[in-house]
Amino acid sequence: GDAMDGLVFAPAGNFDSDPGVRALAHIFVASKAPWYEITDALPRFDAYPPGIDAPVVPDRARSAVAAPIHGSCHCDAVAFEATSEPLRCRHCHCGRCRRGRSAAHASNLVVSADAFRFTRGEDRLASYKVPEAQFFTQTFCRACGSPMPRVDPGRGIAVVPMGALDDDAQGGKEKVRNY
Repeated sequence: GDAMDGLVFAPAGNFDSDPGVRALAHIFVASKAPWYEITDALPRFDAYPPGIDAPVVPDRARSAVAAPIHGSCHCDAVAFEATSEPLRCRHCHCGRCRRGRSAAHASNLVVSADAFRFTRGEDRLASYKVPEAQFFTQTFCRACGSPMPRVDPGRGIAVVPMGALDDDAQGGKEKVRNY
């Protein structure tokens, strides 16, 4: 049998309580976002850790362009660009963001709504607004479920999930660290 037989993968960001386990390693480090810095001493593996015999599917190529910022969903049905520098970048650890990304936190760029546009697939987007939250709306591709940017013209901003970026986010970690 496969080493993964009988295992269930559950996104930990959706747990209400501490699952009682901690990460043992970072995997697929060769594919990590250029703007994200790993700061702990856990073992790092470029792909699967030893003992997992599975083919590695290569990532889509990223570019290191200065502007515009480009991004897309997992199935490539939706794409977007922002033609100005980000206003700020934040890792949000609130419960809504953890659930919305099924992760420990959400990493978002905030860009000017005037400098943001969808280049394809805007009609493929769906949204869910948490009723009691003033600002939290999760926008996603209806085909693959990837979190996608949400435009808030009333506030003049677009909130861009950084995991959807196709390029190096305006120069990578130095830029992100400064927002």
